[in-house]
Amino acid sequence: MPGPGFPVANKILFKYEQDRAYRLHRQKVHGSRPTVNNKKPQKHPHLILQLKKIQLEEERQAEVDHENRLLLQKMTKIMKEPAKVDSWNEYQSKSLNLPLRERQLRDIQMENIGLAKRLEHTRPVIRTDEMEEEYQQKKYLQMLWNENAKDFDMVIPRHQRYRQLRKIKEAELAKEREEKANNGEEGKKDALPPIGKNSEPQTIRYNGPDTQRSTRSDNGDKERKSDDGSSMDRSHFSSQADNDAKALFKVAKGLAQPDDVFIRNLVRRSQSQRAQIVERFKEMYSLDLATELMSGLGKDWESLINALLKNKSIGTAKVLHDALEEGDYPTAVEILFTCKNSDLTELKDTYRKEYSQSLDTTINEKTEDPERCLLATLAKGGRDESNKVIDSAAETDAEDLYESGDGRWTSDTGKFLKLLKTRNNKHIILVLNLYKINNKGIEATENIKRECSRTYSEALIALINCLHGSENHFADRLFRTMSPTNSEFVSLLVSRSEIDIPAVRKAYKKKYDAELMDDIRHKCQHTTTKVLLEIANKTPPDWPKTKHVDKRVRLPNVVIRRSSNDDFKTHQTSTQKKWKGANPVPQHSKPPIKRVEPSSKGAEQKHKHNPLAQTSMRIAADTSIQRREEEKHKHIEKEKRKEEERQKKNISGTIKPANNFNPSIDCERLHDALLEVPLDEEDIIDVLTTRSNGQRQIMKNKWPTKYKKYTLEAKLREKLSVEHDEVITGLLMTPSEYDAHCLQEALDGLGLSDPILVGILCTRDAKEMKEIKEIFKKEYKKDLVQELTAHVDPDLADFVALLCQGEREQDSEVNGQTAKKDAEKMNKNGRVDVVDKPFRDVVLKKNHAQVKLTFSEFQKLTGNDIYHSIADTVVGETEDAYISLVSAIEDPVKFYAEKLFTSFGGLGTNEDNVVRIIVSRSEIDLRDIKVKFQQQNQKSLSAMLKADFPGDSKDMLLAILGDN
Repeated sequence: MPGPGFPVANKILFKYEQDRAYRLHRQKVHGSRPTVNNKKPQKHPHLILQLKKIQLEEERQAEVDHENRLLLQKMTKIMKEPAKVDSWNEYQSKSLNLPLRERQLRDIQMENIGLAKRLEHTRPVIRTDEMEEEYQQKKYLQMLWNENAKDFDMVIPRHQRYRQLRKIKEAELAKEREEKANNGEEGKKDALPPIGKNSEPQTIRYNGPDTQRSTRSDNGDKERKSDDGSSMDRSHFSSQADNDAKALFKVAKGLAQPDDVFIRNLVRRSQSQRAQIVERFKEMYSLDLATELMSGLGKDWESLINALLKNKSIGTAKVLHDALEEGDYPTAVEILFTCKNSDLTELKDTYRKEYSQSLDTTINEKTEDPERCLLATLAKGGRDESNKVIDSAAETDAEDLYESGDGRWTSDTGKFLKLLKTRNNKHIILVLNLYKINNKGIEATENIKRECSRTYSEALIALINCLHGSENHFADRLFRTMSPTNSEFVSLLVSRSEIDIPAVRKAYKKKYDAELMDDIRHKCQHTTTKVLLEIANKTPPDWPKTKHVDKRVRLPNVVIRRSSNDDFKTHQTSTQKKWKGANPVPQHSKPPIKRVEPSSKGAEQKHKHNPLAQTSMRIAADTSIQRREEEKHKHIEKEKRKEEERQKKNISGTIKPANNFNPSIDCERLHDALLEVPLDEEDIIDVLTTRSNGQRQIMKNKWPTKYKKYTLEAKLREKLSVEHDEVITGLLMTPSEYDAHCLQEALDGLGLSDPILVGILCTRDAKEMKEIKEIFKKEYKKDLVQELTAHVDPDLADFVALLCQGEREQDSEVNGQTAKKDAEKMNKNGRVDVVDKPFRDVVLKKNHAQVKLTFSEFQKLTGNDIYHSIADTVVGETEDAYISLVSAIEDPVKFYAEKLFTSFGGLGTNEDNVVRIIVSRSEIDLRDIKVKFQQQNQKSLSAMLKADFPGDSKDMLLAILGDN
């Protein structure tokens, strides 16, 4: 730090250092102890508060309010009643039929009001949407009638068409001969060329120049197909797009089965042809094809419709964005690495349009080194896509990679990322193989796991796996995401069907020893299964064709019979005799394969290590279903154990598990109560507040199976008032989910000053805290400890971080000798140091009763209360936070009782705090909190709730308390 009078390099840092030095100086001054005891006399609460004076003032104010109320009532009565003394000197003349006219006028007004209400709620008789639908239906039927009627007069029998074709060909040949003869050329006798199956289709004109012969598809639409059965190219597809659009319109209106139409008109079309169909549909009907199909077919078809009709780069961009948001770096690496340079450019443009931010910016903001370097290198593009490999260069690169030190895998200037930028995939594979040889047979992945962090090593290993074949990567993704409702699975299946689905099927078979088609058929029991099977069985148009298959007639195999002397004799069948001399395909007779059975232990040992003799380890559909059932059973058992553990802690809770619990009956009761007019709130409250949390979770999961249109929580929120939202949230969430929700709300509000946050941190064990942190991370994409310690003093941040570990003992045993020893260790010349290890060991690890006894022993030893000692050690907001945390640790019941009382005071009732405390402690210690509340305030919690709680959820809270 420069001396006075010298300029500084950074004024902000200089100011920060000055403030820090001054703060340290103040702490030292505050912590210094004078030789003469000049402390202020101890302040007694009764002298400071002057409770008697406050009581007198409140009584006087009550008397004044009472007198004012009486005076106001008297004044109101005087103003409403007529005067008893008549002081009028002039009187207005009144008609004798005035009451009759007033009554008639009032009747007219009531009729006008009723007429206005009827007009307000009147709906039009003519429905424009129904008229539009009828118009489209009529237009569609007219189009079908026109198409079915207009070609009847042009039908020509097949034999006449061939005769006509022969005459046309002969006429053309005769005309050519005449022309040659006229030109002086010698005419040649040309025979009419045969019309074979493989000859080009000829144009036949029937009644007009525009009528041509063409092949027809299965649905009667004109279509030209290639030899492999794929659809026609774009130049010949414009007329077919109209027919496809009409067929899809029929499906959207529920006039046809979607399976066959989807297969014919979408699956067997290329992506460009599907885009042309969408455009043509919009031109014909002024409607969006995807929207119409979704509204007509429902949510079951939504993923498939989006995958077929939407741009594939949009789905890839979404998966990439979610992977970067969630920190799933392997998925992000796989997507970027498997994209070609042209696809990567399109993906970047789509990403910018969808999320208003470039992909490079997202990578820089959401990731850190070394993952950032790897993703940025892949996202940059421009990689070498050739297959050229130079052996000498590969050997040099492998030696350089092996001899490189730290940073060869992670650094932006490291050897591996340089290879990734400049070399093609085959070259890198060869380098890694040579690296293994130089590394004494150890794979590069083993060194990556040892030298790199876990997240980066997973991303790098995913890249190396993609190097050895993208089809293996996509086969693995299909296996992991196989579900007809999973948009990622459906989009991946559709996108690869246009590129390399045969290779993916082969890789799937090799890796899992199961056919992709079989697993889709067994695992995807869905309305779209037939279409998914067709997509998975598709062959891309530009895919290399298989070897030529000999189409000559094949004879049946030679029948082999065994005689009595075990000699094999061959006998020709009648079919072979019939085709003798007809140039059949030769059939080779083979003896039957003998089954080799192990006859001794030596044979068993011989086949033990034979991989072909081992049982298959594939995960078949039946095995997968069985595993899902086992996982479901394990999940149910886990929930039961959690419920048993919660009930062990439910020593003084007001809500206990209901006997003879039946979730179906309870769901029916809730459904009937929600449909009644007016709403039957008593039945709703009775069901929700007399079931434990575990039973409510069973009801919550049972509800969608009975009433599929909505969830239980959504229905309760719809029917009940807004004031019930927090109570419904607390009752229908699991305890850990509700704790995470309360922590999020507290962090957005008061932070460590919130009693709910303090109570959760101080009363949860390690297992519960771990579950809360996982749920918080999953729901809010944030780390709980980082959020708690972001804006507090460093010493307090360490204390809170240790508190989040939940290492507290959960028993209730008390040891007096241990309490005395701990109190002596905590004693620092009559005070306590909040950063000292003995203090934190007691506060963070001992059970609540032991902590309370230790604080009592500390007061006997030093003569000072623990809270006064903390106040002497720290100041400001940190002091309040420490005192609040320690009081919650010492006696949670007393802490919650005090916080409930303060929630009813002040400028108004803090409804959220009251609801969260009552709901969260309802199955733990709410009964003890009620008793402590009444002892401290000479008034019951229920009475104060009835008097001062303004919300509509008062009855439900009283039911939770058990005092309604």
